[in-house]
Order: sequence, then C-alpha cells, then structure tokens
Amino acid sequence: MAYRYDVYGVGNAIVDTEVQVNDDLLRSNELAKGIMTLVSGEQQAALLGGLEGYDQHGAAGGSAANTMVGVAQFGGKAYYTGKVGNDMAGALYRESMGKAGVEFDVAGNDGLPTGTCLILVTPDGERTMQTSLGASVELTPGDIDEGRVRESQIVYIEGYLFGSPSASRAAVRAMELAQNAEVRVALSLSDPAMAEHFRESFQKATKSFVDVLFCNEHEACFYVGSEAGSREQTIRAIGADCGMVFMTCGADGSLVYDHGAIIEVRGHRVSVVDTTGAGDVYASGVLYGLTNGMSVNEAARLGSFASAKIVSQLGPRLDVRLGEHIATIMDGADPAKELSE
Repeated sequence: MAYRYDVYGVGNAIVDTEVQVNDDLLRSNELAKGIMTLVSGEQQAALLGGLEGYDQHGAAGGSAANTMVGVAQFGGKAYYTGKVGNDMAGALYRESMGKAGVEFDVAGNDGLPTGTCLILVTPDGERTMQTSLGASVELTPGDIDEGRVRESQIVYIEGYLFGSPSASRAAVRAMELAQNAEVRVALSLSDPAMAEHFRESFQKATKSFVDVLFCNEHEACFYVGSEAGSREQTIRAIGADCGMVFMTCGADGSLVYDHGAIIEVRGHRVSVVDTTGAGDVYASGVLYGLTNGMSVNEAARLGSFASAKIVSQLGPRLDVRLGEHIATIMDGADPAKELSE
C-alpha cells in the first residue's frame, strides 16, 4: 500500500521562548528543575517580565510538532494536528510548520490565544518549562482527520495531551481511528511529571492501543511504579503492555524492547548545551526508520544520533537535514563533528 504520510502526529501547538538562566533563578522562583509545569498566561508573563536582559530565542514548538519536523528533516512525510489561536502567533506557527515541510491544516480557535511555553535552560543543559496551553486545551476529537489517519503508517501521540480533558479525548480518538484502520499507534510519555500524575491514563491507553512507546528512564519508572527495578526490569514491565518500547538513558544511549528481545543502543558523548527536544528528535529518527524499511536497531541508532546532535545546540530543532546523511550516520559518524556535504 502507498501511504500519503509516514507519521500523523497529534500534540499541543506551542510557541516556545527559550531563555538561558542559572540555577539561582530557578531556586528563587521555586521552580522544579527539569519538569514541565502548567501555568496561567499571567503567571508566565510575570516570570518572563523578570528576565529582561537575558538572551531569548523564540520558535514554533510543541513536543509532537518537534518530532514531526524531525521526521520531515530525515526526508519523511509528516502531518500534524494541533490547535492554535486565530492570532498572529497562530499564523506564524502555521507558516513555520509549512516551511519545515510538515502539513498542518487545523481550524484555529477564536476564544483563546496560541499556547506558549517559557523554557528555562540552566548551564548543565537541563530545561525547565512553564507552559500556558492556551488554545491547545480546545483540541477536540473533531479535529482528528480520519482520512489522513488512514493514509498514515503510524499515528504518534504526545503524552502532554493527557493534561487537558478535551485534548485527551482527541488523543484517544486518534488512537481508536488508527487501530480501526490497522495503523500503528505510538505514544510518548513526554515528561516525568506527566508520567507520574497520569500514570493510570497512560497505562490504559498503552494496553488498549499502543504499539510503540517512547519514554526516558525516569518516565519509565513512574509508569511502572513500585515494580521498577533495573533498566531491563523496568522496560520489560512496560513491554508487558505493548510490543515495542524505546527507553532513552541519556549519554548511555537507549534500551529497546522488541516483542521480548532487549536491544542496547550505544549513546554518544557530546558537550551538552540544551536538552530541549532531545526525546522529540530521538522519536523522529526512530519513526522515520520504522516507516522507511530500517531495522529496529538501525532506527534506534538514527534516533540516538539525532538526540546527541540536538543537545549540542540551542533549541529543539536541528539546523541540518539529517536525511542527506543517513548512510554516514549508519557508518558511525560522530555527532560532535560537522557532517560533510
């Protein structure tokens, strides 16, 4: 069958503002380091107002959106469903996705502004996020395009959607449509706080719909709960709920559960500048590989390289189209070095 899309992504459409700060600022504002926290627009604005003089970088973002952009940068075909406001930020978001090669065609919301995220990056590269979801909370099951779901190889859902009742129903609707159409379903747990607070929802969705689950080792431990043990024990416990699990372990690489088999994928030692988007681009490499004839091991290696590359720079999106370098990556390219043309 000829598919129109490799991956159909669903997530929160968010405009990011990234600021480099020190740990003292996190402590003085009582912010939980490395965690995404939902805040009001007013709370976010108040915090941002105290950051005058800091270097700031803005971009259209959102976890699943970053992954879809990554799929397109690898040379894949991606469609994205997210909700923006009918405002200037929403228009810029649409333009950004189009320029990145990702199809994005969802009606805007008149009542709420486009969602925003303030990303605070400390010297160790860790990111702490303060998110105002805005129009993203109004994503509904009706926004899921059944026709495009059927024309995709994989439907990819970001776990952040479970933070909104309406968006979580949209996520479940997308998974139901995919399952009915025999389209594979992939889910990312997204954040340790999400994995902890929405553990039961994630487990229910995974057992019911998910074929491929993405997580880091911290999220995996929250998903498993008191049963968590070694990395292998933890990933096997998740594997009892779905056939394939990709668990990232920082510089140690990743561990993959493939229908009973455990695969260790080496990591890369690089100078970490910013961990924003590391899990997102890891997923993009894996999803591209799985939908373009690569083995599970090769797909994970592609994701591992992309993840190492992204943490070496500022921002959640790569400035190089990795699709032009896949052979070099598979030959063992060093992500700390420039890729040759």
